[in-house]
Amino acid sequence: MKEKIKTITKKAGNELLSIVLTTLYFAVWFVLLMILKKLILIDYQIHFVGLSTALIGALIMAKVVLIMQYIEFEWIKKYPPIVDIAVRTFLYTLAALTVLLLEKAFEARDEYSGFWSALEHIFQHRDIYKIWASTLIIAVSLFWFNVFSILQQYLKHNEIKTLLFKTPLEEIHKFTTLRE
Repeated sequence: MKEKIKTITKKAGNELLSIVLTTLYFAVWFVLLMILKKLILIDYQIHFVGLSTALIGALIMAKVVLIMQYIEFEWIKKYPPIVDIAVRTFLYTLAALTVLLLEKAFEARDEYSGFWSALEHIFQHRDIYKIWASTLIIAVSLFWFNVFSILQQYLKHNEIKTLLFKTPLEEIHKFTTLRE
């Protein structure tokens, strides 16, 4: 019984760590997006606060992406990993764009006499450029998340962490020199 509790506790701890690290990853990207928006809007003397939105968005994105990692596309298994990376990045980005558009339409539904009318109007409104900018940053962040996910699957669990945080650069140079 104690072994079962230990196993469950370890799995829960690993899952929580995965959520925290993935949330931090997306938080960096989304906070960067908020900083860029703030810097652009300063020129127009518009005060912009979006830190809480970025952090909540990062948490939601992390959880959704981690859940979506369990979905396997059987037909992709025959192809190189870049196909999986491209397909997942495209699908996740499309989903994020859809959420952004629905969110803007929901916010503007009273102004345009209904949800569908507001959704249609978004494409003529100047806010569409903010949506495209956000979608672009989200797509880049998703692409690199998917790349690291494949690398983590290919390498052993701790090899990426060891390579990036513990291996001296001179050791990497020696390894690449030996391979030539």
